[in-house]
Amino acid sequence: MVPRSVESLTPAWPSLPPLAHAFAAQLLAWLLTACIQILLGGATGWYWTMGQGLLAALVGRMFGLPWWWAPINALFAPAVIVAQVVRLDSWWYFGAFAVLLAVYWTTFRTRVPLYLSSSEACDRLAALLPAERAFKFLDIGSGVGTVLANLAPRFPAGRFTGLEIAPLPFLTSWLRGNWSHRFETRCADFWEEDLSAYDVVYAFLSPVPMTDLWRKAKREMRPGSVFVSNTFRVDGETPDSVIPLGGGRRSLYVWRL
Repeated sequence: MVPRSVESLTPAWPSLPPLAHAFAAQLLAWLLTACIQILLGGATGWYWTMGQGLLAALVGRMFGLPWWWAPINALFAPAVIVAQVVRLDSWWYFGAFAVLLAVYWTTFRTRVPLYLSSSEACDRLAALLPAERAFKFLDIGSGVGTVLANLAPRFPAGRFTGLEIAPLPFLTSWLRGNWSHRFETRCADFWEEDLSAYDVVYAFLSPVPMTDLWRKAKREMRPGSVFVSNTFRVDGETPDSVIPLGGGRRSLYVWRL
């Protein structure tokens, strides 16, 4: 997950934080649902709440929110009703908020959720790394350290580093790296990281930061180094190779600088 926001590539609506678009979607869905209910003589029922949620999800997509906001918008109104019926203690709400904050941190602002790389992606990455000579590998938004923990034992000559800003994934990755003594994870802003120090840079983020990240990679990475993006392409830039994953549903996009 990236630690700070970047501009949307082609925003369909005014450039506002995703949370503002989500709030607007919920408000508009509530107003439309309320108007329809009034026209129908004050009709009520659980299906109206579900309909309001689905309408909020649709409006959110119209506002340009990424697909993963759709279930959040769809379930928000039903969750509020369920919480009122169950009458949960206020500490449950605080606990849920604290856990979500620790896992996703600034996702609401950066529009980069927590993606976990598959074992297949790790195997394909391993095929791109030099088997004998020393090299430096950077995982941007390293999450819980899945890629680092998978690759580091295979390449004793490699030096593996991860950057993660979300507290709970960072702590998990940091503990895994310190336990095995095979890789390091730092809680740092990758926009401030000098990519020239690395031979291979890997990212599994979202479409939002890819254009700016590619510009940074071209500006800083040394000739002969490799930039790899899982799933998300760089608009207008043809990769040197494309490695399909999971039957073609996802791919690794590889650029050689």
